[in-house]
Amino acid sequence: MVSVVARPSRTRQRLEQTRDWLLRVRAGEKLFILSMCLVYVMHSIWLARTVLWFLVLPVMLIATAPYRNLLPIVKSGVFVAAAAFLLVIIGTSALGGETPTPMLLKNLRYFAAVLVFVAIVAHLVRSDGDFLRLLFLVLAPVAALAAIRDVVSFSGLSLETLLTVRLQGVKGLTVYYNSNVIGMMFAMPCVGAAAVMASRTLRRWQFAMLAVSVLILLFAIVLTGSRGSLIAATVGIGVSILSANWRLAAAIVALVVIAAALTLLTPLAAELLQRRDSLRLTLWPVYLEMVMLKPWLGYGLAFDTQRTLPDGSVVMNGHNILLCAAVRGGVVGALALAGIVLASLVSALRAWLRCREILALALLATCLTATSVDYEIIPSDLGYLYILFWLPVGICLGAALKTAQREVPGHRAAATGTPAAGSAATSHNCQPAGT
Repeated sequence: MVSVVARPSRTRQRLEQTRDWLLRVRAGEKLFILSMCLVYVMHSIWLARTVLWFLVLPVMLIATAPYRNLLPIVKSGVFVAAAAFLLVIIGTSALGGETPTPMLLKNLRYFAAVLVFVAIVAHLVRSDGDFLRLLFLVLAPVAALAAIRDVVSFSGLSLETLLTVRLQGVKGLTVYYNSNVIGMMFAMPCVGAAAVMASRTLRRWQFAMLAVSVLILLFAIVLTGSRGSLIAATVGIGVSILSANWRLAAAIVALVVIAAALTLLTPLAAELLQRRDSLRLTLWPVYLEMVMLKPWLGYGLAFDTQRTLPDGSVVMNGHNILLCAAVRGGVVGALALAGIVLASLVSALRAWLRCREILALALLATCLTATSVDYEIIPSDLGYLYILFWLPVGICLGAALKTAQREVPGHRAAATGTPAAGSAATSHNCQPAGT
């Protein structure tokens, strides 16, 4: 009788010890950051996906117990809007009758993967006030090193190629081959690093490392020739400056000016201006007409959105996330996506107004600027949309919940058994930006 009672108690004790150790070493945060870095480092997302789903997820399931801690995330407007959008896209595809069953089942898996990713990001941001600083303190330099590798591999150290050909992916080395996608993959950590510089107190070497990373990433974005990515990065950095003191603002502005000067010195500057609207004003009416033909259910996930314009140019999609959502899921799909954007924006503004947490707002501004002129928005496995769209959404949600908790400095340390932050460099729980 005694042994029967003691065994569960011993098991529970070991589980608690494991949980305490995972929290103490911040295993969930570090493994998540590793998975994001692997997206940039590896030529395949297979390893990054494996780390995320087979290491990060189990660790988070252990560390977040009891699971009622996740209720604020699941009940939030951002999470509900994300679930509604994904269900609408899948539901309209099923009702349309032209989407194969295997594709619907695969997208149900994607649906679950996206929601789990958003929940993980939101929980990490909410429970660890230092997570965002650590994330971009690691991700930005890794992305900058990946950018250097990509530039060298693509150009073959040829100055003529470097200054006259738009940077694209290298087969067998980089995951993404489209210049616009590569530009946005560099823009997100670039803006994140700038926001961390503007809103966190950093050691000198950390500030210098992020400054160099921002400069490298900005230059790489210029080399892609992607104006949407360049404008999005500039907007995100501009938003970051809102929370900076004048010294930090001057440093960040100086980085942008240097990058702009380098742009003007290259032949790519003329190409950026000569491309004008890059057919956006021509292709948008074509896709709007498609939406008008099937306004309620849309065309579904299996529909090929590729179109040939009157001048012979071939475009893959509507180059606007709301327009792409309307094509796939009708007006309801577009409204559901607008709900995610609105809920995320409200959450980001709440975090900024209450605690001057600017990072969520800066990343969301970057995302919305870029996706207003490009990118498809459908469920997928781990890929560029996770970093471009779902990462900012999760950060906005987590930042709003963190400010709602009104944690006092040191509260998390007491709760998890980790040492309290000894300096402002590792604490950012509802503190004024830049202090």
